Amino acid sequence: MACIVLQTTATNRPRKGRKLRMSRHRRLSTSSPRRTSTSPQRHNANAVAPSVNQAANKRFSDIPGPIALPVMKHHEHVLPRIGCFHHAVGLGLLDGLKEKYGSLVRLAKASRKRPVLYVFDPELMREVYNSNATEPPAWVGSPLEVQRKKSECPMHRNESNAIWSALHIILQDGTLLKSYEKAFDDISEDAIRRLGELRHAGNALNEELLTEVYRWALETIGVMIFGMRLGCLNGAVHVPSEDNRRPEKTSMDDDIKDLCSLSQRSIDDLTAAEQLVRCSLEIADENYLVRSETTLRPDTQGFKDAVKNFDRHFCLTEHFLAEAQRNLNSGDLKPEQILLDKLKPLGDKMLPLAADVFLAGVDPLAQTALNMFYQLSLHAAQQQRAHDEITWSKASKDAGVETHELPYISACVREALRLKPVTGGVVRRSVEEFVVDGYEVPAGVDIVLAHGVSSKTEQEWGRAKSFIPERWCNEGWAPIKASRAHPFASLPFGQSCPASGIISHMLSALATRMLDKYRLEWHGPQPKLVTSGVNKLQKPYYFVLQNAS
Repeated sequence: MACIVLQTTATNRPRKGRKLRMSRHRRLSTSSPRRTSTSPQRHNANAVAPSVNQAANKRFSDIPGPIALPVMKHHEHVLPRIGCFHHAVGLGLLDGLKEKYGSLVRLAKASRKRPVLYVFDPELMREVYNSNATEPPAWVGSPLEVQRKKSECPMHRNESNAIWSALHIILQDGTLLKSYEKAFDDISEDAIRRLGELRHAGNALNEELLTEVYRWALETIGVMIFGMRLGCLNGAVHVPSEDNRRPEKTSMDDDIKDLCSLSQRSIDDLTAAEQLVRCSLEIADENYLVRSETTLRPDTQGFKDAVKNFDRHFCLTEHFLAEAQRNLNSGDLKPEQILLDKLKPLGDKMLPLAADVFLAGVDPLAQTALNMFYQLSLHAAQQQRAHDEITWSKASKDAGVETHELPYISACVREALRLKPVTGGVVRRSVEEFVVDGYEVPAGVDIVLAHGVSSKTEQEWGRAKSFIPERWCNEGWAPIKASRAHPFASLPFGQSCPASGIISHMLSALATRMLDKYRLEWHGPQPKLVTSGVNKLQKPYYFVLQNAS
């Protein structure tokens, strides 16, 4: 679960003063020939890098990148009409930087407190990950940090890194993942039933779609971390009527927020689960997770509202954790409670961990599900093949042959993750000097590993911008098979996200239930992809949910 702010890993740094020497010698320039071989056999992750003479290293300032002007700084590059990248935002801006400057791009300090290094080449990303000289940035003075200090959070940063690293290892266990199969399937079944009830004229899904997807994401993560259903999918579905229909906005109303049905009701009328959904939506809508004292001053009402939202989220998590612990101690261990049982030794550190899992995971998971729906809605043939696979699996089960794997459903999920990753890149901050591609990178540099760009690079993937699930299957045309791409080319949540292995299981369960019963269509213009903490499809959504034939 890959919110950049909360992604943490344990780091084993070299002794102070020791400088790492990496193996790549080529000087990067815009005229350098691009790699044509994409075979993973040429990349050896276990190879020992030979030492590099310090005299042969190039300076950090030699890395190409846009020039910062004295007054306008880097802003002139994105100004309308005169800027080189005036038409590009989010991933489009990263694509433009790579195209113009190459696989390494440097932005000087300019309007920022620290320089930024963009890394677009998967092999260079591997060097950064393996350097042990970087760590996730700490957003000092952020509303979340203030709230944690206020609540006297018992878990410090080093402890958090170690716990998240251990959680990453635990969630790679195939046996543990299988224990969630039934729980994920039951949740997905309830979620798809509710989506079916959302339909109005022409089977179009109403404006509550996003809220319902967030309900599913919270319920799914809740059963993973707490081993129980939270109740986010309980209650009646909100169906707009003449009395409660949200008025359509015009171009003059862009600054007016879209409130979901939960926000329009009194907080006292909501269950604890509904309060958690509403609170999570408010945190995501305001982009509070990446706000710090540099973007939201502590003396402003916005900062106080952020702290208040985090405090409410923390209290609600505490409520569900207490209930989960009572359930764990009251009877036989259920399959979905195995993770909670393994985390029991954490004691009072379990609460901040659970709160961070919800904060880091819900928004990326919900937006990934929407992106997956959108990709499927554009490809009827792929939906039909997935539906046929589900039908075959059900027929096999009726005949007494158990089939746990649905490879084409899994391939559709992985292709959607590759094509529309929820994060444009993972941010790491150098904590000491190291060398990448022959350039010395000093301490204190924010390094953006742009997986959102490398996952659509033509020389890595072949027909890179097309939705082709077959590239992840055993059969298929060899030049576009995923096995030809660099293993670091598509890491939608980074290398060390604890839930990177389990998210595909969550999404596969949702896709299976969706395509078993319905067909997704998109009846509208192509949506814009906006970046607000994570990459999101801009509303309105034009999904139509047709019954499967």
